[in-house]
Amino acid sequence: MAKRCVINVDLADVWAARGRKRFLRTLAWGDEVSVLNAKSTHVEIETVTYHQQPDGSILSETTVGYIEPTKSSGINAADAIRRRGENDVLRVNFVDVQQGDGAVIESPDGKVILVDGGDNQMFARYLAGRFRGTSPAKPKEIDCILVTHGDADHFAGLPEIFKSETNTNPRKRLFMQPRRIYHNGIVKRPSKKNGKAVPDRKLLGPTRKTAEGVYVVGLEQSLLSVDDAEMNQHFRTWKAALKEYNKRKKLEFRRLEFGDTEAFEFFNTDNMKIEVLGPLVEQVDGKPALKFLGKPPKGPRIGHESLDTDANEFGGLSASHTINGHSIVFRLSYGGFSYLFAGDLNDEASRILAAEHNKGSINLRSEVFKVPHHGSADFSGAFIQAVSPVVNVVSSGDENARKEYIHPRATLMGALGKWSRVPEPLIFVTELVAFFKIEGWSRSVDDAKAKKNGDFFGFSRAAYGIVKTRTDGSRLFVYTDSGNVEMKEAYAYQLDSSGSPQPAAVVRV
Repeated sequence: MAKRCVINVDLADVWAARGRKRFLRTLAWGDEVSVLNAKSTHVEIETVTYHQQPDGSILSETTVGYIEPTKSSGINAADAIRRRGENDVLRVNFVDVQQGDGAVIESPDGKVILVDGGDNQMFARYLAGRFRGTSPAKPKEIDCILVTHGDADHFAGLPEIFKSETNTNPRKRLFMQPRRIYHNGIVKRPSKKNGKAVPDRKLLGPTRKTAEGVYVVGLEQSLLSVDDAEMNQHFRTWKAALKEYNKRKKLEFRRLEFGDTEAFEFFNTDNMKIEVLGPLVEQVDGKPALKFLGKPPKGPRIGHESLDTDANEFGGLSASHTINGHSIVFRLSYGGFSYLFAGDLNDEASRILAAEHNKGSINLRSEVFKVPHHGSADFSGAFIQAVSPVVNVVSSGDENARKEYIHPRATLMGALGKWSRVPEPLIFVTELVAFFKIEGWSRSVDDAKAKKNGDFFGFSRAAYGIVKTRTDGSRLFVYTDSGNVEMKEAYAYQLDSSGSPQPAAVVRV
């Protein structure tokens, strides 16, 4: 009978036959595997291979494979795996959803948190492949869906998971049951009313004006209690999906703000913790409120950073900058390594958090940094300096001209390098770690599109742009896939005696 185990080395190559013959795939540290037989020379496993069909679709097949370290590696094959119950690897994957964000956090004991979800079906497709074999009777339990803020490129892809249940192709379906829905409390209203554009101040619900500025005071707890008329289309679609999930099993809704660490009691352990660092909520007329933020000065914005700069330089009332700047910011720490998730945090809000860090109120310093706002130029150098990252992940994409914002910006990329604590920081961009294969000239199968567009020169994805990270609290491993299935871009870090991350050799067998 197969034993459930996990991979116990950075990378483990799987072969179709003994003697390292016919390469199949590579598994990574913490990946689950069914072990049929384990000896000092080799490990026999069940594995999944993928085969492209004549129509271009890819089908999976379960087969037998072998992990067989070379003698020169000095590694006992049985040491390349460990029992599932002994797993201590935290896995965090940053998924290419094009112009948007989507990440998956998986704890060593199997708890799952989804952070955002893009605005298309890419995140849903990834999850269907990651959590195969679900059904209405056996849905995948998702411990928490955390939406950092209510922009479509961060959550409009989540209803696609619900829609996938009716997909005619079983490999593209995911039946899931979320337990908790966390968000920042801001709900976007329709942009037009009675045929007229709604002013920014009214786009985020009720507001109050004080001597300190304008505040959003209509912060919501449960999206199910908000009237459809008070939501834009993306929120209504998400609410409809949540209503169906809630019918199956009651959901816990929660608006997060600084200090809400107890919201993650289900996840936190003695050496693993999620701390909520933002948004920073104030009280106005006895109600929780978020200050309306403004637009930054016009560019070029080079050398603009200074914590002494008057925050009043940010002009006007901007709904988009307000909802971005009040993104949920959280720090996931495990042993000596930390991740900082910053949503679409912008310059104005980042300066406030950097000032709190410098006062000792919060701790932003983290080894892995989910860079805010897809690499926008609207960033704070002081904030990046406070984080002092080692590994940076920018989630961006250029899927069409309408969504082109020239992300990531050159100034932001330079700042990530400048303010890192190591001489050779890693900066990953999800769209750049994807690989494309030339397919050549094609014609649409849709007759109307074929008539309108004619032939086109096509590409297919040889590898999706996923940045994969693994840590046990004392070692950090980061890698991406390649168009060549035998190649990986991989890096490792180990904590030294002072607790600082130092480059380490990647172990591949």
